Amino acid sequence: MPWPLIALGLSCDAIMLVQLFYARLPRDPILLRIPGVMWIGSVWFSAYALLLLLYGILGLARLLDRLAVRLRPSRAAPLPMGDGELSIGRRELLQKAAVFGAAVPFGVSITGAPISYDFRVEHREIRLPRWPRALDGLRIVHLSDIHVGGAMNRERLLQVAALTNECMPDLVLHTGDFLTHRSGDFDAPLYEALQGIRTKHGQWACLGNHDFEDVPRLERRLRDSGVTLLRNRLAQLMIGQSPLEIGGIDYQFERREWRRTYAQIIEAWPSRGTVPRLILNHDPIAFDALPEDCADLVLSGHTHGGHVGVQLSPSSAITVVGLAGYPDQGLFKRDTMRLFVTRCVGFYGYPMRIGIPPEIALLILRAPQTV
Repeated sequence: MPWPLIALGLSCDAIMLVQLFYARLPRDPILLRIPGVMWIGSVWFSAYALLLLLYGILGLARLLDRLAVRLRPSRAAPLPMGDGELSIGRRELLQKAAVFGAAVPFGVSITGAPISYDFRVEHREIRLPRWPRALDGLRIVHLSDIHVGGAMNRERLLQVAALTNECMPDLVLHTGDFLTHRSGDFDAPLYEALQGIRTKHGQWACLGNHDFEDVPRLERRLRDSGVTLLRNRLAQLMIGQSPLEIGGIDYQFERREWRRTYAQIIEAWPSRGTVPRLILNHDPIAFDALPEDCADLVLSGHTHGGHVGVQLSPSSAITVVGLAGYPDQGLFKRDTMRLFVTRCVGFYGYPMRIGIPPEIALLILRAPQTV
């Protein structure tokens, strides 16, 4: 391999390691915030992950092929290849194929950079079996997994707020993961953006798994920004002359206790009558663990829309999360209850989105159609 490529690779490795080191600190070095540099670590990490996956798949294929050879009946040995000319050509072909195969993950990763913060409003109408006609057409903007910090900076957050305001929402509902695991005042731009959101009936939120480092501080800053945090409690508000219940549930870390914990939380709320109810719960996988008929609509995020996959249409995708059997994005149902999973605004962990764009979800809630 030419030494310039080796030098380039080592330089990108170094940048990736420095970015990982500074990931939890309040501010990155100014060099890492240069537009052409800030994506290097994400692209490099992503490419390595895809390359490792590719090698794993190829290794499994070779293992299965060897197993098949051993199980097949023996046949006559193949003839010698001759004077070696074909062998050399085959070797060159394999070398070129190996270089191409190693380059593919890096090319795929580069395509993830522009899509990761390509914010877009996705308009959806959701018809709920028992939704009252008095609230037909209620406009909700659902935001989740903002993950302020790093590349989710002030400029991008203000863009999200502006797009939210263009939706003219009656309510803005957040399903957690406002933060990343950083220290200091890195989250100040988040509250500036939230203060700029205009809605008729307020902003409401629950906590995600990344929001627990200093909950009192987060709750205070959200409240000062016009966001009401619902911690395992139910609120009732009036939309015109019609009541509406909104419940918020903290992220529950003990998955084995989900059914019991959710039952205890919801049993402590006032009994459910005819008032329509929305529940904010960060993790969509918990939908099946919620008590039966506890809400008309549950809103979740957490999966970042599947994070890696192919977005076939605004409401259809093939994703890693979906192939694993989990709710990744869109609408799901359980008897009369519905679950909506947003593709989310930001992301965390895997360093970029690949094929799955972010989303500001505008939900129009509809009553059942009359015959």
